[in-house]
Amino acid sequence: MIRRHMFMSALAATVALSGCGGGNDSTATPTPTATPTPTPTASPTYASFPLTAPTEFYTFSAATSYTGDPATSAVTLGAANTETLSSRVRLATDTAIATGTYVMRENTEEARFCVPTGQTCTATLSANAVPANTEFVFRRDDTTTAGKFDQVEYLNNVVTAVSSTGVGPTSDTALALSRVSWANWWRGDSTAGQKRLAYTAWGFSTATSDMPTTGTVSYTSRMTGRLVSTSGTSTAINKVSGTVTTSVNFATGVVDMTFTLSTIPAGGGTPVAYANFTAQGAIPVGQNQWTGSFTNTSPLTGTLAGGFFGSQGEQVGVVFSASGTIGGAQQRLIGVVVGKK
Repeated sequence: MIRRHMFMSALAATVALSGCGGGNDSTATPTPTATPTPTPTASPTYASFPLTAPTEFYTFSAATSYTGDPATSAVTLGAANTETLSSRVRLATDTAIATGTYVMRENTEEARFCVPTGQTCTATLSANAVPANTEFVFRRDDTTTAGKFDQVEYLNNVVTAVSSTGVGPTSDTALALSRVSWANWWRGDSTAGQKRLAYTAWGFSTATSDMPTTGTVSYTSRMTGRLVSTSGTSTAINKVSGTVTTSVNFATGVVDMTFTLSTIPAGGGTPVAYANFTAQGAIPVGQNQWTGSFTNTSPLTGTLAGGFFGSQGEQVGVVFSASGTIGGAQQRLIGVVVGKK
């Protein structure tokens, strides 16, 4: 027992000496560990218009319908609605009017447009993609079913310029946009059948990580639309023009818009003052699109859906639809707004 006691005492002494660190200063400052420098996140890059290759796009869309012959009676108006970015209404654009194919698709309904160059789809190019035109327009009237037609109107900023033919993007600087465009599709089944309108905004959407989170931005905006109106036994279908102001507070997410709209007579001519609207929407946190509605000071009720395109939301696209009565006439209004900072 004495030997074991001596052994344990010696072991305790050894442990005690070890705990003293062999005489080293236990308060010495440790060598700091270097903090790695974070790798900066690269800013997203965006394609731009005019296109260099055929491309398919999902769209923001506004739609309405009517049934009957507007030339002889009051048509039956369908609902009007808007939809955020989706594949339900999508399109494909090409780069050359003379040889390209342009496709519009809503749900299961599809139309393909091209000028007669030996391709399987044909249409009349009723407005070419020349700098003087803000839109290029394809129109096709069925030769076997009376009143069956389809027409598509593309904002003229998507096609590549061809100097030898004068074809190229619009010279209207407010509409010569690099990230967002519009296309509008109007078609009918027959003279007395249903007709459908779809207005779309689309392009190169701002990445959610690239969305601004501070500041208020005003966008220089332009619009196009159509109004279907019935009164008594008559129907009027007019294109709509006007001025739009678009202001976005990226800190709060509030979007404010005002519209001063005019209708364009069916045969052309001086626009006729129509109505003024105000609207407001909200951008959800972390999103690049939004929804909203017309305020109660507007003469019609309706909704809007919009999104941002290009670097830091540099451009905006919005679709809208509205319904109601003005001056005793039943109304359906749809349209699209595009703009840039």
